Amino acid sequence: MRKSALAVLLAWTLAAHQGLCGKLEKIAQQPSNILVDYYAYRHISIIHFNVPERAVAVAFKFTAKEEKTGGIGKCTPLNVSLHLKSASLPFVSPDGSKVAAKLLETKNRRRHYSIEMQSSGEEYMIKIEAPAPGDWYAIAFRSWTDPEEGKIKQQGLSVSCETVMDAEMFVEMSATTSLVDPEIEYRVQLDETSDTAIAQYLVPDIGLEELTLFLNSSCGEDCNIAVYITAKDNLVSSLLNSTATSVLFKPYAGDFHYVTLRLLSGNTSNVTMQLPMSRQTDVGIDQVSPVVLSRKTFPEFFLFDYEHLQGNNTKPQAFNVTANALSVLSFDIGRVYDVGGTVTLGFKLVDVEEKYKKNIVLVACVSLGYYSNIGSGGGCVRAQSLTTADMYVNASEPAYVHVPFPEAGTWYVSLRVFCPDDDKIMSDTNSSNSSTNTSSCSCGRACLQGDVACEKCDCLSRCTSVQVESIVSSSPCVEGRCGGHGKCMHYMSGGFVFSACHCTGGYRGFDCADNTYVLSTSGILLQLLALTFSNFAFLGSIYVAIRREYFTEAVAYVAVMFFSTFYHACEAGEEVYSVCIMRLSVLQFCDFFNALLAIWVTLVAMASFGPRMTAFCQVTGAIILAMGAEMDRTALWVFLLPAVTGSALIGLSWGLRCRKKRTIRYPSRPYRTIYFPAGVLLVSLGLVCYAFLQTRRNYYLIHSLWHICVAIGVILLLPKRKYMQ
Repeated sequence: MRKSALAVLLAWTLAAHQGLCGKLEKIAQQPSNILVDYYAYRHISIIHFNVPERAVAVAFKFTAKEEKTGGIGKCTPLNVSLHLKSASLPFVSPDGSKVAAKLLETKNRRRHYSIEMQSSGEEYMIKIEAPAPGDWYAIAFRSWTDPEEGKIKQQGLSVSCETVMDAEMFVEMSATTSLVDPEIEYRVQLDETSDTAIAQYLVPDIGLEELTLFLNSSCGEDCNIAVYITAKDNLVSSLLNSTATSVLFKPYAGDFHYVTLRLLSGNTSNVTMQLPMSRQTDVGIDQVSPVVLSRKTFPEFFLFDYEHLQGNNTKPQAFNVTANALSVLSFDIGRVYDVGGTVTLGFKLVDVEEKYKKNIVLVACVSLGYYSNIGSGGGCVRAQSLTTADMYVNASEPAYVHVPFPEAGTWYVSLRVFCPDDDKIMSDTNSSNSSTNTSSCSCGRACLQGDVACEKCDCLSRCTSVQVESIVSSSPCVEGRCGGHGKCMHYMSGGFVFSACHCTGGYRGFDCADNTYVLSTSGILLQLLALTFSNFAFLGSIYVAIRREYFTEAVAYVAVMFFSTFYHACEAGEEVYSVCIMRLSVLQFCDFFNALLAIWVTLVAMASFGPRMTAFCQVTGAIILAMGAEMDRTALWVFLLPAVTGSALIGLSWGLRCRKKRTIRYPSRPYRTIYFPAGVLLVSLGLVCYAFLQTRRNYYLIHSLWHICVAIGVILLLPKRKYMQ
């Protein structure tokens, strides 16, 4: 099947250059989607499309570009990641974070398409033949990079840019579309002017396990026709040439199935097809026993249960998994409103006979659109492969598997019970050491531990029926929690709501279980002490201000030391050593405002106005700086306003003094030649480190250095009064 699909892909690629492809028409566009840096799944941007039924092909075109929003410089293209999937959001983990919860393997779910692109304005396209109709979701974001190496940029000092993505959808509709009676043979003609056709079949809900599509073509040896069978998903692809062929597939019960034909090479061809609806039973299944579930929906987002209720009971009841039947549970996931959470499947064995408790194993296979058979070896017989089971449940404890962002449609869980024959395994193992051994048991418990996918195994026997309790429930995140290191939140993007974890304390991942970036308690304590104790350098500034009778300035320095110390004590402790004397937002405002005020009053003191003018400048500056700190405390203009204005006041004051004294030797020589240049140099050094060298990894070191440089710079810049005479 894989080889035929590759052959179809190659043939279609060649055909596209020969002009055999149909016309793609744009039917939808989603412009101006803002993308942000990826640090967690909550940072995705969702783009939604609705693919019409009976589409021969669909093409999604994406263009990302950088738009300048401020700052100095030119925007440079960034790496952008995009993932596309039908029926639900693609579940991805670009940072490679670990997940503690057991998740349904990605290979057993719908395929998603990925593109790594640049935000340079270049167009990127994903083209899909015979697409599944309905909802398609694209998620995009600025590609993940190691957050520890990311630079902390000062707003306004460097260029500010937005990454904007435009998306468009093009479809190609079939030249011929027919609703076909499966009982009759259908004939269609393909040629250069009408090179595509779709036959639409309704597969009844009668428990069909496999169907075979029979095709025959009248074209010559150089003729190639691509054949696609699609329901809610692309089920199978094949290639038809001059010979007859048959295509085997697992149908979706009760759904329309589309057989799409495309003439890849050749002039003309008459194709006949037939899809008999005779029931075909897999070997090893005597019967299928359905387990009916009832849905219970709660008012909150993504919160609903499917319960097995009997009679007038309001509480879930256990059900029988018999020895000779495949028990199948089914439940529906609705479009849009059901896909943003996580479905949890859990099973528990109850009332197990004592003689079976150590050996009994319940095998569960989860699939979308059809139910999977479970072979005699405990493996899941899926549409195109044999895999290990999704769940193995023993009598000692229940087992769970989680399905994040489940695809819309009907899901099935197949159940079967096995009892490993330990005596036979031991006997065959012992006999394998003998030269007279004629048979051996090469499977056994390995088949029921997920080590290998076993189709058959003589060591596994069907045992007595057991009672099973089921949990089929949907909730935000993982059962509404984030592993104790985060909060489960609801987010909205592109008009769609989804749940994701907001991790704290350096944890990351889908359920906040990855501790790669979590600091040890000693590391947290080191950062906390560095950021808080570095503020004690202002004790020198306070002492010098008092000695030189700058009492207003001394009060400002006390406020800087106090609020900066407790702000960092609150935010740097990672909730391990945090000391918060008030809300973090209040502490942050007081820290920024008092830092700006300290800069301002120091510059006013250096200007050396008289008492009245100094008081006027201090009060006026405090009012304006309070307003600026509240408006945008991290913006560059908020820092430049006191620095530039204060420097202008110093230049004006010193210039008037020089003009009055008729000399350029002002202030006095020690301050003019030693303290002033040294102070400016030290503060400039700290400012360069603060603005350009900070990363998340070295933040505590560089920011502590900034505290020390400013504190010592104030000691040097705050002049003795005799120097300003």
